[in-house]
Amino acid sequence: MKTQTISTRSRQIINIITLLFLSVFVITICSKSSPLYPLNDWDDPNCFFTVGKAMAEGKILYRDIFEQKGPLLYMLHELTCFISRRTFLGVYFVEITACFLFLYFSYKTLTLFSKGKSILVMAPLAALAFTSLSFCSGDSAEELCMPFLSYALYVSLKSIKSNRSLPLANALLCGIGLGAVLWIKFTMLSFYIGICSAFVIIYIMQKKYLRILTSALAIIAGMLIASIPVIWYFAGNGAFSELYEVYIYDNMFLYSTGSQLPPVIRQIVNLFSGLLSFAMYNTFGFICLIFGYILVYRKEDRNMKIAFTAITASAFFFSFIGGRAYAYYSYIMTVFTPVGMAFIYDLAIKAAEKKKRGKAVLKAGACVFSLLVTLFMCRNTYLIFTPKEELPQFRFEKHISQKENATLLNYGFLDGGFYTVTGIVPDCRYFCELNIEIPEMYAEQNDYAENGRVDFIVTKDEKPEFEKYELIDECGARYWNDISMYYLYRKK
Repeated sequence: MKTQTISTRSRQIINIITLLFLSVFVITICSKSSPLYPLNDWDDPNCFFTVGKAMAEGKILYRDIFEQKGPLLYMLHELTCFISRRTFLGVYFVEITACFLFLYFSYKTLTLFSKGKSILVMAPLAALAFTSLSFCSGDSAEELCMPFLSYALYVSLKSIKSNRSLPLANALLCGIGLGAVLWIKFTMLSFYIGICSAFVIIYIMQKKYLRILTSALAIIAGMLIASIPVIWYFAGNGAFSELYEVYIYDNMFLYSTGSQLPPVIRQIVNLFSGLLSFAMYNTFGFICLIFGYILVYRKEDRNMKIAFTAITASAFFFSFIGGRAYAYYSYIMTVFTPVGMAFIYDLAIKAAEKKKRGKAVLKAGACVFSLLVTLFMCRNTYLIFTPKEELPQFRFEKHISQKENATLLNYGFLDGGFYTVTGIVPDCRYFCELNIEIPEMYAEQNDYAENGRVDFIVTKDEKPEFEKYELIDECGARYWNDISMYYLYRKK
């Protein structure tokens, strides 16, 4: 018994080391936050980082600086500023941590459905998940929420598979994850809506009415625990009205497609376009979801079918019902990949068992496949080892740094990383142009430009004439398959 215990512990240590290695490897190669890249040039991470840096210098979120995602996302990026305020090094460490936790709980989910237990099955899962087009450049809200979602999926499916009620301690931790997701990007709460709906249905069928109440209380308690930093921050700064106006109201009523179709037709079109987006940008997740349904409906009981259907359908429905289908929206569906991978894994094991040394070949093949996929299928690698001086952010920084305490405006486009590289905290509340229709945003940006309220202005793909500024430099840059031109203006 003692030998078996030691063996089990050794295996667990090996598994953890393997998952940590996989996490470091795929994030280092696939995320532009990695030190291998000169800069993460995706606008979303730069928005998060700029806001976090502004908060670190005392600006009040939503009141002094405007961005519409959740406060915990910016608080997290505020912390990364203390590691490095001009690079994404801190974000890189956060991404490795998130990746490790996602892979850890995904492995545990996979073992619920698969006879095989080799940790190397996670290598192709990691490679395909993080080279997905929906992963984009790294540091999306969806990616950072994966640990919370994968944990909730694991404990929920484990409870249902063992035909036991979800332990209240697990419900509490799920509530903490729910609260974190609520204050990062509330549209992803759809995942938890599915989980809660599944358990309510199952508990009603089992006549466990009291369990519904106790589980709900545990989840609410966890959600309140996760909300403490948010409540503390906005209460201390008297900014609850701004929290509601920007994070709740603007996202619900202003962040829309503006479609003129009748409501029912519009929703059908939205979901269909979302399905196409899912299949196109997260092909691996899409295929795994299909195999997951095959596995569940062929081998699992009624409760598992109810749960899996409710969770996946809810996650998909609320992610795309709003009508926007950005590539990274479908990344949330990656959380379901271990169920489909279990089906694929078992088929591979059966085939390997028929051949001499088949399992050894399978393990080696999984490693080689994962290595090749990571190195050659990631669309970000074109930027690896690019000299910094070739990028407009670093080229413009040389001009901007010549003026002491320079001020800057990212005019007419999403945050291009110029605040990041220069280390400048913007004075303008609307520090860049966001994907949301707010007249004040355009008016304030124009006011800053027309009245010479900053030392430097950067524009993208447009070369406007500013009365109080002169054009001093321009530089092109590649972003995946697109080439954009950036222009730097200096105050006369």
